[in-house]
Parts: sequence; C-alpha cells; structure tokens
Amino acid sequence: MSIPSPFSQSARVLAAVGLALCCVVGCKKPPRQAPVAKPASAVVNTNLPAAITNNVALAYVSVFEDLPSPQGKDPFFPKSHRRDPAPPPGTPPPKPPVEVQLFLKGIVGSANRRFVVINNATLAVGEESSVRVPDGHVRVKCLEIGEDYAVVKVDGEAQPKTLVLGKKR
Repeated sequence: MSIPSPFSQSARVLAAVGLALCCVVGCKKPPRQAPVAKPASAVVNTNLPAAITNNVALAYVSVFEDLPSPQGKDPFFPKSHRRDPAPPPGTPPPKPPVEVQLFLKGIVGSANRRFVVINNATLAVGEESSVRVPDGHVRVKCLEIGEDYAVVKVDGEAQPKTLVLGKKR
C-alpha cells in the first residue's frame, strides 16, 4: 500500500525541471572583468628596500682564486692532494718511500692455508695487493708465511722484507 502524495505527477516534474534550471544558472561563471592596474608610484615605493639591498650586495663580491698547490688549498679539505699538479703523461709513478711502515698484525688459517694481515690488508701466499701506509699506498706481494713471521716483497724495493708478528718494520 502506498501513501498518497499531495502533489501530482506533473507538479513533481515541474519542480525537478525548475530545480535543474536554478542549478544551471547558479553554476554559470560571472562575467570577466578587466584587471585593475596599480598606480606606478605604488610599484616604485614597494621595491625601494629591495633596490637598496641589491646595491649593497653589489659592493660585496666573492672572488675565488685558483692558486697552485703551495699557495692555495681547498678550504673544505685542506689536507687533500686533489689539486696537486698531475705528472705529465707517460712518466712512471713515483717510487715508494725508502722506509715503508708495514706491520704484521696477525696470522690466521690452518697450517696448509694461511693468511696474513698486514696494515689491515689480508694476503695469502702468492697474492699481491695494495696496502695502506701513512704516506699513501704501496703494492705488497706475500712470498712466505711462517708461524710468527711473513716474507713480503714491496714494489720498488730490491730485497724482500721479513715481518715478525708484533714488530713494526
């Protein structure tokens, strides 16, 4: 059973059409107006502090000089050698210093497969690696590993060195 409506079918249709027309008219964009121009004097007055600031900034100019290594240095990394002049191409690399500081820190592994730790670099017999020393890096080749010693060949030196566990050489 349905409840009788006080409005007739045609009255409901007219109300819906009227509501739709109101929505269409209400959603219409307003007419476009020309933008209002600011007076020229207002623009000059608002930019006056910026113009003064810009003139002051022009008085302080940073100049960075790219001086060669002895006179100039990198302000962020003063101990860096990045800016040192490069050697001409084709020249051999510089020889390591005469007194290379190598330290045998440990011997690990079994009797038939041993490793040595030299200045935090791990080497087996016959291996060659770059080892860090206080003045940079040096190539070291491990020749023999004993119970408490290691015999190594340093690149650029004629004689092999014997490093004893716990002694600096």
